[in-house]
Amino acid sequence: MKKLLLLGLALLPAQVGAQEKLGRMMLEAGLVGGSGDACPGHYVGIKGRVTGPVSLYGMVETYRCADFAGSANRIGTSVRLGRERWFVRPALRAGVEYDGGDVSPTAGASLTFGRRYGARFILHLGEASGGTLTLFQMGGYVSF
Repeated sequence: MKKLLLLGLALLPAQVGAQEKLGRMMLEAGLVGGSGDACPGHYVGIKGRVTGPVSLYGMVETYRCADFAGSANRIGTSVRLGRERWFVRPALRAGVEYDGGDVSPTAGASLTFGRRYGARFILHLGEASGGTLTLFQMGGYVSF
């Protein structure tokens, strides 16, 4: 019995470390707002790691304002700047946005806090029919 208890205690740190390792996929959801014609809304997204620091992402934003209701879709590539084991992980993003018939390039940056789950803050810069559009997203995620 004593040997079994010692074996269990020896395995405990390895199991805790395994739970903290990031997965290859990430689901996220949160709030979005911005400048220009943007109004507050919410978003859902998915990110999948391709290799090393490179990931592909896709997201859908939904808006409901007094003068606008609709959605915008975004796909692109994200490159992590730093180590995977860091608690705060910065990344650069580049992609394409489809918004009601308009297709435009976007660029941005993000900060991810946590490991298996946590918070994410994203800044997107893009083009709108009236000029430059700045979007800020904040939400939570779970990685698996």
